[in-house]
Amino acid sequence: MEDALTLPPDAYRNENFHKAETKNLFGHAWVCVGYTCQVHEPGQVFTTQVAGQPIIITKDHQGILRGFFNVCRHRASILVEGPGKYNRFRCPYHSWTYDLSGALTACPLFDNHSPSFDKKDYSLLPVRLETWGCFIFANLDQNAMPLSDYLGDIVEHYKNFPLHELVLVRRKNYQIKANWKLVAENFLEYYHLPWVHPELCEVTAIDMHKRNQGSGMYMSFYAHPLLKSGSALDSDFFPPMPHLNTIEQNAGYFPFVFPNLATFLLPHHLFVLLMTPKSVNLTSEYGDLLVHPSLLNEPNSEQKINEIFSFYDMVNDQDIGAVERVQDGLKVESYPGGRMCYRFEEPVHRFQNMVIDFMTHERRSYPSDEY
Repeated sequence: MEDALTLPPDAYRNENFHKAETKNLFGHAWVCVGYTCQVHEPGQVFTTQVAGQPIIITKDHQGILRGFFNVCRHRASILVEGPGKYNRFRCPYHSWTYDLSGALTACPLFDNHSPSFDKKDYSLLPVRLETWGCFIFANLDQNAMPLSDYLGDIVEHYKNFPLHELVLVRRKNYQIKANWKLVAENFLEYYHLPWVHPELCEVTAIDMHKRNQGSGMYMSFYAHPLLKSGSALDSDFFPPMPHLNTIEQNAGYFPFVFPNLATFLLPHHLFVLLMTPKSVNLTSEYGDLLVHPSLLNEPNSEQKINEIFSFYDMVNDQDIGAVERVQDGLKVESYPGGRMCYRFEEPVHRFQNMVIDFMTHERRSYPSDEY
């Protein structure tokens, strides 16, 4: 790591690299697509994309979480546009209809004209889903390792946080004119904090950040104790989540699950950045605030939630300006690549090695670090 260089510039600007990345990386990794609270009730649906493929996420009437490719089995029309609540999925093109378990239930004017046709052969195409806490992950590779193996010991590290109980209370979409890896790498290093985020440094100063890296496909660091900044991120701004120990009640944790899930896990909230590459130089990112339901009964909870979200919105706008300048700088053909700063950029190095492994079809293990 002390001698490590960055990825070559073409990894962030070359169309062919981006296409290969979509297939070889996002087509085989466990990609976070949303939250269990978005499909808390049967029939609730949201749509997303993984590796450029349209996906439906829902819960069926038996309470089973389901993922399907968002495409009709008849002539490949998109079935569902945006979130909502459905009793069934009806194709707007020819009215083929599917139940929430994906089974084809109706195909008007079709049955009697094709004796060999069997509805059972034309269910929606399934997508593999697994969960950790409130997070839903999708994998297009039916032969991929289980999510529990992929995550490694991150589940144990954050077992005291009641992640499975958290609810989504605020959301904003950002369209970032930069490669998705620049967005991820920006989260993964704290070298830039004093110059880009002076307000955030009043909560967690640069030298407070330390790695707490275990084994698995993730990067993680933390800051303890949180400083008293007078901001919405102060540990006493809201009561802490249930079951946290003394250190967790006054610390900030920043785990990132490869390739697209960045989290700010503080005593009383979880802020998430979910990244989806749209092109080689465009990233769609959701900024999501989740809290424990008990906070919704606290005095002035709506105002305080707005203050927390506004703080992160400010920080994210600062980051977006920074990464878009890097994307512009990568247009310089003579730029050969850069050099890592070990103390502050080790998580970036780990992340870039994971990118390389997926692109070269190599599956190295990622053990814990000494820290």
